[in-house]
Amino acid sequence: MKGSYSALRPRHPWPWVLVALSLTLSLGCQKAEPPLSAGAQEFKKEVKDCIKKLSTPLQEPLSRRDIPAINETLKKVEPEAIKLCRMCPFRIGVLDQEGNTLTVYPQKEGAVDDFSNYDLIVQTLKNRRTGQRRFFLQDGTQIYIICVPLFKGDRVQGLLALAVSSEEARKRWQMSSEEFLAIDFDH
Repeated sequence: MKGSYSALRPRHPWPWVLVALSLTLSLGCQKAEPPLSAGAQEFKKEVKDCIKKLSTPLQEPLSRRDIPAINETLKKVEPEAIKLCRMCPFRIGVLDQEGNTLTVYPQKEGAVDDFSNYDLIVQTLKNRRTGQRRFFLQDGTQIYIICVPLFKGDRVQGLLALAVSSEEARKRWQMSSEEFLAIDFDH
């Protein structure tokens, strides 16, 4: 009996260890986006369309830090690009690579213009990936912010920040804050 057991045992366990390790890593490394509701899928699609339509036209004026040209680009591209803005208070910010706001569209008095210490900005610049967070205004209103790195070549030259109130997102897209936070805008 002892001889038959040793015949079944592999001589070198490394191939099996490598196969098991490969399977574990491939299953563990996949970050699957949780299933999204139809409303959240539509929100994601509209935001990604907005990002796509604004990213290229903003490259040149952003590289020059030409605020009037950035404003003109937002004014010209916004109505055709962002149909979600037509019915809800959706705002767009363009920030430099340090997190300082260059402009916000549509303009609003008393807007904060230094976001450089906000974790969302720091992480977006560091990871070079789109990020999102839920913020609370002083009056308790929740807003959703999506922060997108804008590249020129392989260098981040600034950020595009999109903001929408959580109440409008709930009404228009039936999207909860948990669902908003679970969206992967890079995929």
